[in-house]
Amino acid sequence: MFELIHRNRRRSALLVVAMTLLLVAVGFFAGELLGSGGGPLGIVFALALMGGLFALSWFAGDKVLLAASKARPVDGESAPQLVNVVEEMSIAAGLSKPPAVYVIESNVPNAFATGRDPEHATVAITDRLLALLSREELQAVIAHEIGHIKHRDILYMTLLSVMAGSIALLSDVLMRWFWWGGGRRRSRTSSDSGQGELVLLLVGFLVVVFGALVARLVYLAASRTREYMADAGAAVFTRNPLALASALEKLGAEQAGASSEQGKTARASSPVPPSARAMLIVSPALKAGAGKRSQSPGLFSTHPPLAERIEILRQLGGQPNFSYGDYAGAFKRVSGKRASFFPSDALGEGAVSTMSFNADEPAATELRREALDGLRRGAGWRLWDCPCGARIKLPMELDRERAVACPRCGQVAE
Repeated sequence: MFELIHRNRRRSALLVVAMTLLLVAVGFFAGELLGSGGGPLGIVFALALMGGLFALSWFAGDKVLLAASKARPVDGESAPQLVNVVEEMSIAAGLSKPPAVYVIESNVPNAFATGRDPEHATVAITDRLLALLSREELQAVIAHEIGHIKHRDILYMTLLSVMAGSIALLSDVLMRWFWWGGGRRRSRTSSDSGQGELVLLLVGFLVVVFGALVARLVYLAASRTREYMADAGAAVFTRNPLALASALEKLGAEQAGASSEQGKTARASSPVPPSARAMLIVSPALKAGAGKRSQSPGLFSTHPPLAERIEILRQLGGQPNFSYGDYAGAFKRVSGKRASFFPSDALGEGAVSTMSFNADEPAATELRREALDGLRRGAGWRLWDCPCGARIKLPMELDRERAVACPRCGQVAE
């Protein structure tokens, strides 16, 4: 595990350096296109833009995302069972501190992790996910998100996202400048200066335009790779790959809907803003029939094919024990590609024994009820347990002097 994390960081650093060089090239040519000799100034502006956006994401990105998704915190007092699951998986992953836990009231089952490092991390889960999954399946989903935290995926993907965004912004500004006539004026100046200047103008234009596309493709490819690695981590942490396979199957079916019409509704629904959908465990843009092996998300998808992820995990679950090397082997058999995202040393790590999965375990609806009750208490609601066994939930706006009777037995709330 430690070798996997170490090699993962080195490969991530190399990709970040490559993206930085692309950003520098785009900044240089953007500066040259705006004015002869403006390349160095363009580089400075591009790096300053990236630095500013990264600082904003580093210090406030998680808070903005949680606020935008209307997530609210729960703790060991308000939702002890859910927090207990998160703590169990944090210990299994070897985190020094369990992440904070947030719940989102949403009819879309999904989850994501955010935070600048493992010491400042957060796991957010929708209440629909809590209603849909069994405890074993919930453990697997939490382990997947903790895998992202353990592998430092949040920091890495934030960096790539900021770089891709900076390049896209520079490209957009330049295209608008060309559209409004700046390019024609610059072209006439270059023609007067000679063929060399004209060639530089053409090369710069191509670098700026295609640089944004390349940066976006790199970001999306990295996002898909990270999902595979988090799946592998979750399987090892829980020793129960079939639990994650079952959870992904349920989430995929719920997201896509039973028909194409329901699929349209699912694609329009997401617990997070569109810019953050890469962080979710399952893409909200699934089509009906996403569980079939023929479905492929393509180069512009944030997530790998859901059916491939499920099949890889099912192959692991059919073995008495498994390792990262076994995951890489299953990946190759299912996808037809080599799992190059795993360093060779990690593939030789020891195997863990496979735990049995109880597919008939009912959904852990009490976790959802407990979490939502905790959220309502925090919002000022009154929760009254009637002697007949019913729980009466009274909104904070309700007049506290008003008598409220239990709908089951008629007893007046105290």
